[in-house]
Amino acid sequence: MIITTAISFFLLPLLGGVLVRMLKPEAKWLRLLLSFSGAFLLGVVFLHMLPELYEEAGMGIGIFVLAGFLLQVVLEFFSHGIEHGHVHAIPGKALPWITLLSLCLHSYTEGIPFADPSVAGNVPFLAGVLLHKLPMAVALATVLLRSGTPLWTSWAILVIFALAAPLGIATGVMAGENLGHHFLHNMLGIAIGMLLHISTTIIFESAPEHRFNAQRFLAVLVGAGLALVSIH
Repeated sequence: MIITTAISFFLLPLLGGVLVRMLKPEAKWLRLLLSFSGAFLLGVVFLHMLPELYEEAGMGIGIFVLAGFLLQVVLEFFSHGIEHGHVHAIPGKALPWITLLSLCLHSYTEGIPFADPSVAGNVPFLAGVLLHKLPMAVALATVLLRSGTPLWTSWAILVIFALAAPLGIATGVMAGENLGHHFLHNMLGIAIGMLLHISTTIIFESAPEHRFNAQRFLAVLVGAGLALVSIH
């Protein structure tokens, strides 16, 4: 299951690149996907992952959840919100390397807990993270396209980004063997904190006006409803 998860994390950003190059999805559909994925991910975290994590790791895990939340605040200062679908591209201006580094660090950190078979085998949580990855990859590919980045350079950047999460999983496997399950619990806490920041931001800021319309509200309800159904 861990290998399958790593392959999924690698292929999804490449799929995002293909979608942007071939279909050029409208911002409207990206915002709806973001609203759905953010609500689903938030629901899975609150209804399933957080209660189990606190039960297994104890109250001390809260500091790692908070650390992950604050880490994502710092990362988004450099990534300019690509993690939750914000597309800021200046034609002719290349993607800053610090932005790519921030995105890769996010994916790398997020991937580490999936070295735990119980996390990798948790289908709702895995689906929520993958659903968050797709619009993230679409946003990155869109920034690269609009900035006029050469085709092969764009694909090289997407491959680098795609490798970050599998490298995180590999790190988690090696570190888990040496440091034990406690390490993976702590990293899951950090990842959950990051995802809490992203999912809440997605829900409230995935439209230029930062307001709900009927379609976004329906997407959020469907996402939250599926999260509720998935825990039974």
